[in-house]
Amino acid sequence: MDSHLQLFIHNIGYIVSTLLLLFLIIVIYIKDHSTFANKMLIAGMLMVCVFTISHVIGVNITDPHLSRNILMFNTSVLFLTCFLAHSAFALINKLKEQRLFIIGMYTISIGLFFVYILFPDTFLLDSVPKMYFPNYYVAGDLQWIMRLFSNILIPAYFIYQMIREYRVTSQEIKNRLRYIFTGFIFGFGCGFAAIPLVFGYQLNPIWSIFFVPLFMIPVTYGIVTYNVFDITFVAKKAFVYAISVVGVGILIIGFDYTNTIVRQQYPQFPLWIIPLISSILAVTLGFIVWRQLKENELLKYEFVTTVTHKFRTPLTHIKWASENLSQMKIAREEREQIGYIQNANLKLVELTNLLMNVSETENKSYNYVMQKNDLGTTIKDVLTTLTDQIQAKHVNIIEHLEPNLSARYDPSRIKFIIQTFIENAIHYTSDSPTITISARRDGARIICSIADDGIGISKEELPLLFSKFYRGSNARLADTEGMGIGLYMSREIIARHHGKIWAESEGANKGSSFNFSLPAIS
Repeated sequence: MDSHLQLFIHNIGYIVSTLLLLFLIIVIYIKDHSTFANKMLIAGMLMVCVFTISHVIGVNITDPHLSRNILMFNTSVLFLTCFLAHSAFALINKLKEQRLFIIGMYTISIGLFFVYILFPDTFLLDSVPKMYFPNYYVAGDLQWIMRLFSNILIPAYFIYQMIREYRVTSQEIKNRLRYIFTGFIFGFGCGFAAIPLVFGYQLNPIWSIFFVPLFMIPVTYGIVTYNVFDITFVAKKAFVYAISVVGVGILIIGFDYTNTIVRQQYPQFPLWIIPLISSILAVTLGFIVWRQLKENELLKYEFVTTVTHKFRTPLTHIKWASENLSQMKIAREEREQIGYIQNANLKLVELTNLLMNVSETENKSYNYVMQKNDLGTTIKDVLTTLTDQIQAKHVNIIEHLEPNLSARYDPSRIKFIIQTFIENAIHYTSDSPTITISARRDGARIICSIADDGIGISKEELPLLFSKFYRGSNARLADTEGMGIGLYMSREIIARHHGKIWAESEGANKGSSFNFSLPAIS
């Protein structure tokens, strides 16, 4: 292959990888940037951006000393592996257990960073032309320490810890870990292709351009997508997003490169034509992808709506028939069997309604009826509907409701959140529990808090509570029938109200508090 073509492919690969990284960072930030694992992942991806940008600039500069100075930004690799390891430990709930390793990892990385910055020749010498590159890395005497520590020892250790966790963890975590393993195997395998040439071995580093797509896409979706139950579906979704972004990026870069060639060989050609065509095609492609994704969401919503409505008719007939049978003079054993049918039918009705509610909550076009309401009144309305449950379990309700808590919200949706919080507090506590319900104004926001003295939540599980289908280990033991949907729906509803939702707990068997806030009206 022609050397100019290889350099062109290399440069385009790294530029597209940088664009893809920025896209994935935005996806993570929008999806959920509140968890510590995701924050560390974003930090790691920013370090990858520093590497890709400095790399593609440094290897294309003809001044050897300037090239070396730009490539010194490769010291970001020290912190890249630290952030990824930190994210992995947070994901598998091993932060406390790995505390000493994390401290040592950062201490050594910071120490090496300052050694390389103060004595740059220990990391890199002035660049020299290699293969098809105008200039390429020349390793200093101590660079091998960074490669050994950051590229081998740290990844090997936290991969080993993830493999240990994989054997004993839940199916949900296993699904995410599979993505991470896939990313490390294929991504780092391609990334290592750039290293031998640094130390003088004539191995073409062209394959390193696939490091970002093969590594960051699986890792990103493995960590961000908590509701991973069908790997094929999520991988397909990630693949569509990735191909769309890469396609737009290649299109823009290709037109820009074409414009440069035309400008050099045909100086009389109008320079504005190719950028105009590039912009129109990029916008058109972006619009097509956006439209297709929107149509897919609409079809999913309509499908769920149709199915749930079809379910309701036969379920209603079963209910009527069982009620009629229960009123007849029949034997005690037969009446018990009818009772089982009624209970099973009730469960199916609840699941159908829940499926419908989830679909409506996720559908962005679903209309919320925003009205001015008093949150204290809404809370009292919910308590009235839950009177039977409260009395059956001898719940002691303590209310601290300030007056005049006016906010604009959809009352049916906010009632769902309050009811979910209170029912969870009832289900996950012992007999005769105490539940404290408070609502107060805090500046421009109204805060509602529902606290209990029940089973509590571990610190590691708190960030995951509002994920779809996620249920804490204590919750699964206390109530095997739960679906892990209510808190997820509550999060989606609050997001539509421009509020916040969070949970607090001191740990297992120390109770918990579920809270949400809404913008207040003066």
